[in-house]
Amino acid sequence: MNLSVQKDGRFVRLVFSDCDAIDHVNAVAVKAEALALLGDASAVAVDLSEVEFIDSAGIGVLVALFKNSRLKGGRARFCGLRPGVRSVLEIIRLDQIFEIYDDVQAAVRA
Repeated sequence: MNLSVQKDGRFVRLVFSDCDAIDHVNAVAVKAEALALLGDASAVAVDLSEVEFIDSAGIGVLVALFKNSRLKGGRARFCGLRPGVRSVLEIIRLDQIFEIYDDVQAAVRA
């Protein structure tokens, strides 16, 4: 799993690569690394296009990213969700709370 941050206009893009799952195995490490990489950034586009699977621990990571941005007066936008990840968010109705976009470009334009 690799996490990286790229400046994309006014947004910081958090990219999950070589990471097919965010689950109980890696959630603690993913959360710590993601929050450290984001630093003071408040406007975040979270690119999940390479994530195939997410469990409740992974949902906790996404909620932490969402809350981190909100606490800083910003927004977290989630993009590139694969069908499995999207369906989990829909089942637990986080799709009603999170800003979800098809791709990074749509997230940054919105």
